[in-house]
Amino acid sequence: MNTIAAYTKFEILGAIRIPMVFVALLFLPTVGMLLFVVPALGDDPVAATLSTGSMCLFTVLIICSAQYGLGIADARMKPWGGYVRTLPGGPLPKMVSMIVMSSVFVVAGSIPLIGIAVIGTEATASFLDIVLGLGALVLAVVPFSLLMLAIGYAVNPYLVSVITSIAPIILAYLGGLFTDPNSTGGFTANVSPFIPTRGSAELVWAAIGDYTPNALSMVMLGVWTVVLAFLAYRAYRSDEGKRFR
Repeated sequence: MNTIAAYTKFEILGAIRIPMVFVALLFLPTVGMLLFVVPALGDDPVAATLSTGSMCLFTVLIICSAQYGLGIADARMKPWGGYVRTLPGGPLPKMVSMIVMSSVFVVAGSIPLIGIAVIGTEATASFLDIVLGLGALVLAVVPFSLLMLAIGYAVNPYLVSVITSIAPIILAYLGGLFTDPNSTGGFTANVSPFIPTRGSAELVWAAIGDYTPNALSMVMLGVWTVVLAFLAYRAYRSDEGKRFR
């Protein structure tokens, strides 16, 4: 526990030193709220509530891309990153500290979006709904952190920034985060149940509004989580073999 606490303290201090990084991470979700949710769906209480959840999940995608994808790639290129991996305790303390930091970022990053929804839309959600929604967002960190870990360890570090820059937008689009959550037709609606983003989104929507998750989306989310966990583990072990053999 002392090792996990030390790693977590290190992550928090690193984030505090560069606060503008956090502001930059919130730029796209905030623009999405102001340009899509407020003018197009703001007058519909149900659609505005669910779409606010979508933009909060978009924040999760961006945070995971930056912290896990870019963070791991950056550590692979620096001597300090290699040294940290030789310390006692293995990868668990580092992973736990990153999850804690991601959860803090997700909760903090959702607050401005919720504020925009309260001021600029007819969104309705009780305090308990918001708490449950934030819990669902924290759970969503798991599959997307695994995805970005796999990318961060498996891909050339110089290419990771390109992939992690476009991956959140592609995942959000294919998962239906940029459309009305109640839409039942079109290309995105037919493809989205097979994308992990959709399953996570439906958990958030169910937490904050009157929405019943699709069984296929839930099954695929579970399958994706298992597959991504395996890929992340294999990528980590492969990179470890290359660096420390």
